[in-house]
Amino acid sequence: MDTNLETTNAKIEDLLNQIEQTAAENDDSDKLVLLLLDSIRERQISIDSMINDAVDDTFAPSLSKQLKLTESFSRRASQIMSHRQNLLNLKRTHQRQVKVYQNIDANR
Repeated sequence: MDTNLETTNAKIEDLLNQIEQTAAENDDSDKLVLLLLDSIRERQISIDSMINDAVDDTFAPSLSKQLKLTESFSRRASQIMSHRQNLLNLKRTHQRQVKVYQNIDANR
């Protein structure tokens, strides 16, 4: 397997770990997501190149491994995104509740 692809896979894994550990409100979170998108693009280019260079069935195990990694990365990214969306919804709910209490207090 291409060492560039291995490096990119490790980078994606590391970025996913960092995103999971970084608070959603942190500005670094947005930067990490952008780096993740760039790394995914880079990975896709490497995999496309790998597919185009495949001449026989010897590439099948490598491609199968990459497919499993893709599914794993996709699953983790979806879980992170879902968690962040839940946090945003919770924040909006809390903001609405605070506004209600402020309106009640202002009407006294």
